[in-house]
Parts: sequence; structure tokens; C-alpha cells
Amino acid sequence: MENVQLRDKIREKYKTDTAFGMAIGWIPNKVYKLVNLNYIPKLSEAVKISRALDINLEELASVFTQ
Repeated sequence: MENVQLRDKIREKYKTDTAFGMAIGWIPNKVYKLVNLNYIPKLSEAVKISRALDINLEELASVFTQ
């Protein structure tokens, strides 16, 4: 199931999943899993993601609980 809310946040700031992945040090396949296959990031990964997207951890966590 695709995570539309997260995908929209990534595309708004980085335009592409690849650019976002490069910003946080991930390969495109891992970003694909995050956005499309419900990959739940580890805490350290979530911190990188939230910083890269300029959102707090609480907002990021809400993306995964919907």
C-alpha cells in the first residue's frame, strides 16, 4: 500500500525519490520500500527522514499510523 502522504512530502521538497534518497544516504530501492511497501524506519532512520523533510518525529510517526 502506497504511503501517499509521505510521497507527497518527499516530492514537494526533493521532486524525486532518488534526490531524497541521496539526501539521507539511501539507495532508491530502500526509498521505494518506504513509500510503497510500508517499510517502517528504525529510529535513527526516522530522525534522518524528519530532518530531511523539515518535519518533527511526531508528524512523521503519524504518517505510519494511518
